[in-house]
Amino acid sequence: MPRIKLQLLFGPLRSLIGRDEIIIEAGDFKEVIDKLVQSYGKVVERIFCAERKKGHPFHFLIINGRSYAIEEVLGMKFNNDITLQVWPALDGG
Repeated sequence: MPRIKLQLLFGPLRSLIGRDEIIIEAGDFKEVIDKLVQSYGKVVERIFCAERKKGHPFHFLIINGRSYAIEEVLGMKFNNDITLQVWPALDGG
């Protein structure tokens, strides 16, 4: 099973988990979210996804240095270990 190094740079998910990095074994992005929900509650799903399981329009993810909108990774399978950085939207102006 691929090991996902999840780096939480800032934002509500980092505040919820209380750490800036965790390792999760998962075969796809949905499994990453499912494992986070098991450990930290349904609020994780709300942080990442809208009610219909579509990605939150303001989250971006960086996988091994390449940027993706969350909608692009919802069905993505992981065959190898990866580093996944979560970039939530900045608020303000």
